[in-house]
Amino acid sequence: MIIRNIEINNFRNFAGLKATFEPGANIFFGDNGSGKTNFLEALFVLCLGRSQLGAADNVLVKQDSDYYRLEGEVAAGDNRHRIAVAYQKGSRRRLAVDGVTARPAELFERFCAVSTGPEDSVILSGPPGARRMFLDMYLSQLSPRYLSELTDYHRVLSQKNAALKNEIDPAPFEPLLISHGARVMVQRGEFLNALKELSRQYHGEIAGGEKFTLKYEPSVSLSDENNTGPGEIELAFQRTLDEHYEKEAYLRTAIVGPHRDEIFFEIAGLPARTYGSQGQWRTAAIALKLGVYRLLKDRRGGAPLLLLDEIFAELDSNRCDRLIELFGEFSQLFLTTATAPPPQLITNGCCYKIVRGTVENVS
Repeated sequence: MIIRNIEINNFRNFAGLKATFEPGANIFFGDNGSGKTNFLEALFVLCLGRSQLGAADNVLVKQDSDYYRLEGEVAAGDNRHRIAVAYQKGSRRRLAVDGVTARPAELFERFCAVSTGPEDSVILSGPPGARRMFLDMYLSQLSPRYLSELTDYHRVLSQKNAALKNEIDPAPFEPLLISHGARVMVQRGEFLNALKELSRQYHGEIAGGEKFTLKYEPSVSLSDENNTGPGEIELAFQRTLDEHYEKEAYLRTAIVGPHRDEIFFEIAGLPARTYGSQGQWRTAAIALKLGVYRLLKDRRGGAPLLLLDEIFAELDSNRCDRLIELFGEFSQLFLTTATAPPPQLITNGCCYKIVRGTVENVS
């Protein structure tokens, strides 16, 4: 997938600008606070209709404005499409592809993007919700079926939580909760099993052989971790619900299901969350996202958009050099840096300078 151009109006610190891009590396540099991260966020929102940072639409609107609008041309395979994303305060976000109104799920089906930046360290070091957000964002791009099951699961979960809050028996909601939840967990397990090997390979290349691994830890108690089909998970789900019936009633909230799943990471044989350094977290997060990129490319038959925000921060020179060597694999990438771009990138890329919400091509 290639972004040919974008027009930005009232998004973050950008009042209005137009920019065109080339395949290969598109490098953006500028001072801290100039808008580099905001620019990559605009590209992500254009492709998928939502922020990779989890920001709400009203936060994306430029200060002193009441709307934002993004429009751009995207080439996917042999086809070119015009995408528009717009939001007016007090209203709902509107999406269109080639002038036709689109649902958010349609963007996930037709386009894909992978983003990594300093905020991704929270995947390794932060709360479980950050890891589930990572999982849902990228598995939803891989599988429209997953996004549908996840949406249905959260709908039933909301109904169960409302029943618990009002001290009503939640049992009528649990068959659907188990059915949708089991299918969510099956797909999460398959996705993470595939991602485990790819991220391990990328991590080894960047970190000079340092070991990295991950393990899916669903919130239901499985008697046999190697038997993770829907039937086994549904039985385990029901069994775990029965065990926590009184606790859920006391807390008045559901504590069993995919909304409580976890991912366990190890770096150099130690738990990443408690023993990892900033540099190790950044390296592991980048390896995860490159693994996701490879998985999406292989499964969907086309390269995703790749957005790399300040990826050289907190990495030593050896890791930076090994990371740059990987860039030849990608059909188009967007990279930001607060300092002058590495010379080996400038040779084969286009450079842009961002200054206070403006973008200038300096290639």
